[in-house]
Amino acid sequence: MQGGKFHSGSIKHLRILIITSCTGEKTVSPPDQLSLLDFQQGAAHVRARERELKEFFTPAGEIYTGEQHVRLMRGLSALRTCSDLRPLDSALWILSAGYGLIPEDRKIAPYECTFATMKTRELRAWADHLQVPKEFRSTVAQPYDLTLILLGDNYLQACQLDDKVKFGGLTVLFCGQGQAKKIPRLPNVRIVTLSNAEAKRFSCGLVGLKGEVASRLLQKLAAENDALLRLKDPAFNVLSWLDEAALGASAPLRETKSGSAPSSSPREKCRANPAVDHVIQLAPSWQDKPHRQKLRYFIPEWDDLVDPDYDFLNDQHSGGSSDWSNEVYAHQMYPEPNYDGLLMSRAVAEKSKKKKERINALGVHRFLRVPREFPIMGDCGAFDYIMEEKPPYPTEDVLDYYTRLDFDYGVSVDHLIVTATEHQKKFRYDLTIHNAEEFLKEHRKAGLKWEPIGAVQGWDAESYAKAAAQYVKMGYRYIGLGGLVRTASPEILRTLRMVHEVVPKGVGIHLFGLARLKVIRQMADLGVTSVDSASALRRAWLGDDDNYWTLSGRHFRAIRIPEAGKSFRAKRMVSEGRASGDEVARKEEQCLTALRRFDKGKGSVVDVLATISEYDHLITPDRTMILEGIRETLEAKPWKTCPCSICKRDGIEVIIFRGNNRNRRRGFHNTYVFYQFLQKALNGEAVPSGGEQDRNQLELSQLVTP
Repeated sequence: MQGGKFHSGSIKHLRILIITSCTGEKTVSPPDQLSLLDFQQGAAHVRARERELKEFFTPAGEIYTGEQHVRLMRGLSALRTCSDLRPLDSALWILSAGYGLIPEDRKIAPYECTFATMKTRELRAWADHLQVPKEFRSTVAQPYDLTLILLGDNYLQACQLDDKVKFGGLTVLFCGQGQAKKIPRLPNVRIVTLSNAEAKRFSCGLVGLKGEVASRLLQKLAAENDALLRLKDPAFNVLSWLDEAALGASAPLRETKSGSAPSSSPREKCRANPAVDHVIQLAPSWQDKPHRQKLRYFIPEWDDLVDPDYDFLNDQHSGGSSDWSNEVYAHQMYPEPNYDGLLMSRAVAEKSKKKKERINALGVHRFLRVPREFPIMGDCGAFDYIMEEKPPYPTEDVLDYYTRLDFDYGVSVDHLIVTATEHQKKFRYDLTIHNAEEFLKEHRKAGLKWEPIGAVQGWDAESYAKAAAQYVKMGYRYIGLGGLVRTASPEILRTLRMVHEVVPKGVGIHLFGLARLKVIRQMADLGVTSVDSASALRRAWLGDDDNYWTLSGRHFRAIRIPEAGKSFRAKRMVSEGRASGDEVARKEEQCLTALRRFDKGKGSVVDVLATISEYDHLITPDRTMILEGIRETLEAKPWKTCPCSICKRDGIEVIIFRGNNRNRRRGFHNTYVFYQFLQKALNGEAVPSGGEQDRNQLELSQLVTP
């Protein structure tokens, strides 16, 4: 099977089509994997982001590790194994909420995006954009002997099943009882409903149940010549047939034989560390920063925490597994914060039930472990609902949210105007202005103490200025310009000049997602009083040659040492028999040992490069090793001269590109460097040109803006 197409060959071959859904769990999940926002910004943007993630590209059939997919692949493997003895062909297609309906051999970048959390209108709009209904109809209409469909409720909705869908052969569709009632009666389609009773019957959780029963069915097809005839009989009890034998259902999901790929251990239970849960004290030196008279820098909060006692030698978390209760924020690792405030989006604050409950119980300042006088801004996280017709939050609810969690600043409810929503720009523009007016009116009526910020959207300098003038007339003392993240600096400055003409002195202006050093002083001169950005943090693991910043202005490449037990490439190489697990683990350890010895003055740059190159070539023989960049890093040893607390404590571990606890520390370090440059720029001092991250490049699209 190639490209999801059936092999050409004898008409006697039994042709089987399988359509399953993507899963959240994947063989690799780098910190800045693709998001829904990336896909929404169009094919060109996705290609650019894919180039940043090129080393993680994996065939779709191999990237997913969720229970449904793993169980399904077990059965599919059995079917394909027997195809050497029996005439069988199979094609697997995967419905991805990011890429659409794709064949198993299409190579894709890791991403975090699902139909499961989308509301109906947003789901249908996004599915249409991905052409899911069209591709689904085209695929199932092919002539085949059997199709298996393993899609959850929202994924079935994305396919928009109606009585016009034509199936090319016998189709078995697994779904819940509620969804079964919504599917029209269709020729050739047999619906098999699954519920908690079947989960208990097959000793499998609901999340993997479709994969389990499909796996058993495929194994039956491989073992029994009359299996297809049985499925064609409407009176035949499919589930009882599949329940006749375990068919390997209880087999382990990971190989543990000698010579197999090093497997990740089961996730350890989290152990709380009371020592991490303390509120920082603000030093007088931080409180008296002169640059704040011109502009303040906020950093978005995206759960960027690390284990303060991480065991780098053994790569072990001191608390068993990562959790807020055993990790610290960047401002807990430095004598003083490297930012003037924090921005927390509601979408981030409520991303999980556990986090939502915790932050509601503690309040936003205590949750972020900062004193009450530390400024915290809140917004709704408009990217989270960008494809919905209207924002999901009514003004009254948002006012209550900001008040209950004790924010210092709260942003009105807006609706993004981007290329994907160009056709709605006037509606969204007017809606954002209406929401801002209602927001301020209700805020005043309730006599709330925190400061309201009116979110402004637009599509050109004139539209931003027109809206800003209206906000001033409403009585706002603080406004925020959103939707400019992907705009070039000259156009941003033009917009600010026009806004500056209609916004009087005394009214603050915030720029969401923008903190470009090259023009930061000009922004301040044009009335901008605050900005937010996580660009410096994210560069630690994005890009190729600027992962580690220095106060001299030079940028260096971090040194990648993939984890043998977690690297999807290492696992695949071992599973294909190109190396043993022991060999991979040995070379990995040789690299880490060589780097640590080098840090202590033992070993040469040439020796270290040779060791790293050998390991890299073993895992990724198709990738050109960028030795010159690593050579520059090793020769300069920038971590040795860095005065920041993290580099002083953790040394060379910070320059190693490997796992969250190293990569985020490097991001914290970059933020420290950026904050020093920001203060110098605002205070009229020269900033090294190497410290500029604008590059006429638009700030990272992952940044949270209203």
